Amino acid sequence: MEDYRKYWNERMETLPPEEFREVHEKALLRQLKYVGENSAFYQKKFSELGVEVGDVKRIEDLNRLPFTEKAELRDSQLDSSPLGSHIACPMTSVKRIYSTSGTTGRPTYIGLSKHDANTWAEAACRAFWTCGLRTGSIVPLVVAPFLIAASYADALQKIGTVVPIGVGATDRIIGAFQHIGANALLSTSSYPLHFADSLEKRGIDPKSLGIKVIMAGGEPGAAIPSVRQKVEETFGCAFLEMMGNGDMCGEIWAECEFKKGMHFIAQGIVHPEIIDPHIGEALEIRVGTKGELVYTSLDRECIPLVRFRTRDHVEVTQTSCECGRTGLGIRVFGRTDDMIIVQGVNVYPAAVWDVVANFAPKVTGVIEIQLPTSPPEGWEPPIHVKVEHQVDPGEMDALKKKIETSIREKLIFRANVELVPVGILPKYEYKAKLVRKLYEEKNEHNRVTS
Repeated sequence: MEDYRKYWNERMETLPPEEFREVHEKALLRQLKYVGENSAFYQKKFSELGVEVGDVKRIEDLNRLPFTEKAELRDSQLDSSPLGSHIACPMTSVKRIYSTSGTTGRPTYIGLSKHDANTWAEAACRAFWTCGLRTGSIVPLVVAPFLIAASYADALQKIGTVVPIGVGATDRIIGAFQHIGANALLSTSSYPLHFADSLEKRGIDPKSLGIKVIMAGGEPGAAIPSVRQKVEETFGCAFLEMMGNGDMCGEIWAECEFKKGMHFIAQGIVHPEIIDPHIGEALEIRVGTKGELVYTSLDRECIPLVRFRTRDHVEVTQTSCECGRTGLGIRVFGRTDDMIIVQGVNVYPAAVWDVVANFAPKVTGVIEIQLPTSPPEGWEPPIHVKVEHQVDPGEMDALKKKIETSIREKLIFRANVELVPVGILPKYEYKAKLVRKLYEEKNEHNRVTS
């Protein structure tokens, strides 16, 4: 019997503002008490700064506590293995260990207790349901297994059917749709177009797979209008965005059918703040607010984190929705630590991708921003941007100039666009790497050969 209920967890997903505050305040105080009693990392951190968890009496007091930085967690694990001094439960209670993707440095290891694994699965169920999965959904799991694929599998099994495959197995993924009847896809934002290219090379029409929804995350892209339009037209299905955080919870945000931003769906599990990334001040959450996401655990046993800075730069798009969910909605611009400063202008690589993608089908959407040197404060224009093209040689000069003009008009910096043939730039089945820091490669080469 199929389940046609509107929400996975109606009470939590439709909490009125005052009840949301009450639920989160109680959970926060309970979690902070647990942290103060069980986390050596926070005991030391708070003591050195002269603060106590008892200083927080209400949710507004959270800003009295310091931020937690990713680098601190790495250092904690280097100094106190295997999971660092921020572990808050016995190792015998740890049932799963993941590693983050290491996008911004050395990977960190994340432990989950049985309770934590169940909590992550609950959040993922809310997210998948928001995106439209139901009991008849069959989903190939093609996200990288080293991240949080197991929690996704737990959630998908609670809703429908999961087909574990992993990345790099295109024929098996195709088989899941053609032979097993899979009807949804969970992937990174850049994977669908890579998958479509693989299908077309095999003479397969992407629409023939019968995909109803593609749920994407792990990187900006699904919310970029030109990318979304191309994916939806190619596959004939909805392309919806999701987002979590490997250190906090696998899924925290998910987009509904109205596509007005990703809803916060981790009520009672994670508490979100949006801060000014320059001064660290918490911002009022209202439509139009822009800043960096900060998370605090509300129901974590193994590795609870307090005011963890994500470096994800977002904008609040809505505080209510026709779908009935009351979780605020956001869009992601990119990561503040991926941002390029060009003559004082903040440039997010995903924004460059968006501009270039508007020139499809003359371009494939695959780009690479190349940075030859590491400046103290910013890069001097023109910025070198490689773009895969699909035009005849006689059209290349005009296309190059149009892309450069569009970048200058929309992003306010000069680019030197180099058009390259299809296949020259690497394609990634996991997170697409939009920026190539040539100076880091040179430094690494010199280190190895010296």
